[in-house]
Formats: sequence, C-alpha cells, structure tokens
Amino acid sequence: MNVGLLQPVAALVLFLACSLPVRGAEASLICFGNEPSWGLSFTANGAARLELADQGAVAYRGSVTRLTATKERAWRGRPTSGRGGELVAFLTDATCSDNMSEVQHPVAARVSLPDGRLLVGCCRLPAAARTPPPAMSIEGPTWRLTAIDGTKPDPAGQTGRPVTARFEAGRVDGFSGCNQFSGGYTIDGDRISFAPLAGTMMACAPPAMAIERSVQGVLVGTVRYAIDGDRLTLTPATGAALAFQAEPPPTLAGVVWHVTGFNNGRDAVVGPLAGTDLTLSFADGMVHGHAGCNSFRAPYTSDGERISVGAAMTTRKACAGEGVMQQEREFLAALATATKWSVRGGMLDVHRADGQRVLNANAETP
Repeated sequence: MNVGLLQPVAALVLFLACSLPVRGAEASLICFGNEPSWGLSFTANGAARLELADQGAVAYRGSVTRLTATKERAWRGRPTSGRGGELVAFLTDATCSDNMSEVQHPVAARVSLPDGRLLVGCCRLPAAARTPPPAMSIEGPTWRLTAIDGTKPDPAGQTGRPVTARFEAGRVDGFSGCNQFSGGYTIDGDRISFAPLAGTMMACAPPAMAIERSVQGVLVGTVRYAIDGDRLTLTPATGAALAFQAEPPPTLAGVVWHVTGFNNGRDAVVGPLAGTDLTLSFADGMVHGHAGCNSFRAPYTSDGERISVGAAMTTRKACAGEGVMQQEREFLAALATATKWSVRGGMLDVHRADGQRVLNANAETP
C-alpha cells in the first residue's frame, strides 16, 4: 500500500469534512475581470452565466459550499446544456480592486474553467440588491432652519447663529432666532406633539424677534412632520410651515473654537474678560489654544459625545490685566471637568458629569 499517497487523500477527506454545504447559490452577484475580459453572473436558484471575450455566453447550474478551512465559498456548476466540464468559482469576502477604475468591491473571485484556465477578478452586488442607506430619523440630527413658509429667513433677522432644533428621547432643544428653548414632545405616526416650551428671555432686534415668533408659533400643540432625504418639514394646522436641513455630523477636530462662556467654578457661566480671547483646537489627541494670557496644551480622548481632558501644560507668562490670571486658572480648571460635548448650529457646548455647563464656544469662520 502506498502510504505517501494515503496522506494527501486523508487530508482531502478532512478538508471536505470541514466544508459546510449551503443551500442555494450566490444569488445576485456579478463577478468580472480583465486580461482577458470575462464576467460571471449568479442569479437565483443556483443559476449562473459565464461570458468570455473569445466565446459566447454559457449558462450553468450548480450550488455553493462553504469552505471553513480556507474561509471561502466554492460555487460548482455544470453547463445546463449537459455538454462541458465543471466550473468552480472560489469567492472570498474581502476588499477587491478591479485595477481599472480603482473602485473597491466587496468580494474577490478566482474562477477555474473547464478547460483549465484560471480567471481572477472581483464581484459586486447589482444596484437593485445593494442595501439602501437607512432612512433619516427626526431624532438625532441637528436641524437647521432653511425656510419659513417657503421663503428663506430675513437676513436682517440673522444674529450670526442659525435657527436650529434637535429632537432626542422626548426632548427638543434649540435656538429660535433670539433665545434658546427646550421642552418635551411625543411622536405618533407622522404627527409630533409639543409640550409647552421653556427658554431664555432675551430681547433682540425686531427682525430676529419676527423669526423667533414664526418658529415658536409652530412648536406648539400637534403638527405634521415629513422627512425627505436630509430635509425636515413641520406643518401646523394653520400658519407657516418650517423647513429644515440636517447639519453634517458634528466634529471637534479641524476647528478653532472661540469661547463665549465658561464655568468659573462658582456655579456661574461667565464670558471672557474684555480684551481676552479664549480658544480651543482639537487634533491628534491634544487640545491646545489660548487661555487669555498663556498658550496651553492638554491630552484628551473622545468616544462619540464623551470626552476626557487631562492636565494642561502652559507657557509661563504673567499678565498684568485685572482678573486675567484668575480667569485663566478658572478656565483651565473648568476644561479639566469636561465629560460630554455637542455641536449645534456651529456652537460647541461642553458639560461635566453633573450636567453643569463647562463652556460654550463658536466656530471660527473662514
């Protein structure tokens, strides 16, 4: 008995024993390659169609087997005409480039033809089979006002800060043109019902107050809402409809933030002293900026909206202005307590673990 021959046979038996048959075929998958040009399309019920540049199309029927030892799927089939040998396609879930368009595809393929040729290429999903992006929800994004009753807001009423609204877990908050607001809401189908809103009580120029009245006049009672792509419309039973667009996902990095208020450690958020500019920039795990007198840098980590800031290192200047050095100490102490951040309407809002505000800052405009 030839023992040397039995060893590879035993290995082959073990390999096949670890191969798990999978019902059906690689439905809705298109494989292709160049040099030579070829295409292999898989459809439902184990059907496949091979197209080569040097011959006509050939229809095959077969089945797929999952090869756990090599983490591949092997599709084996024979011509439906009954004439010709077996075609085997080895399919691997891996990023694959077609080397022509530089487009990345989700599956790599090696195809063994009945005549012994080996084809190498990529596979893609047909357009109709690709998973569509999830529909946007009213909850989560920050919505920026784009129109009131089909008309852009009066530029004279713009305060430099856009009108926004954000819905999350039954709470809505935002900026209505002059004041910040917050309140509760419930959703039932395409209707949203608002509880009475609370907010700040500032007075602004008449154009800004006119925008605010239009906005807050809609956020009362029950209104219809509709989402089309990244656009939201709130339509009351009577009065002007509001149109919003979702802002891009917020980011800390790549922006210079100018602080407009910070926690002084005595349960008060105060603005910077006249003539001082408190700034923040986040990049590569470090936050750096100006604390009113000295430049500073500190390590930070972030995970989603969670943030942690380490001890700050500063330059060693001493500034003579009244309260400047105290402001610097209070600002850096507040920064070290940060645990959560958000950006809405171009404004950075940072809070600590007990919910107290750490600071507000506006993004520097180009």
